[in-house]
This record gives sequence, C-alpha cells and structure tokens, in this order.
Amino acid sequence: MTPDLDRLELELRSVPGIVAVCLDGDTDASELLIQTVVLPSMAPPDLRDRIHRIVDANIRDNAQVEIVIDELDGSTE
Repeated sequence: MTPDLDRLELELRSVPGIVAVCLDGDTDASELLIQTVVLPSMAPPDLRDRIHRIVDANIRDNAQVEIVIDELDGSTE
C-alpha cells in the first residue's frame, strides 16, 4: 500500500461509526474501490459527507466508494 492509501485508510478509520475499511484496486489506473463498514448507532448524521471529503482530499483520480451498513451492530428492539 502506498503512503497516500495508508493515510486515507487511517483518516477513514478515525470517523466515528466506521469499523472497517477495505481498499481494493490501483490508484494509478483510477480503479480504486473504497469500502467502509459502518455501525449506524455510532455514525454521525453527516457520515457520507465526511467519507467523501476524506476521499477527495487523498485521491486525485476517481474512486468508487461503497458504504456497507453493519446490521448486526448490537442494537436490539
């Protein structure tokens, strides 16, 4: 992993509610998939905006961002 991708992963993991980050692909070929796993009970209301700001600040080319909601976050009704 490059230092830019390391920084991207660390910044994403620092956002409340994000419990996992997966980076797949090649930044040079503009084929990067960024997948975040989120616990909704811990996520801030502006989570999507935060993720996109972090990605835009760290990746020059287009990247596909996928947000996966962890339905098994321990919440019970």
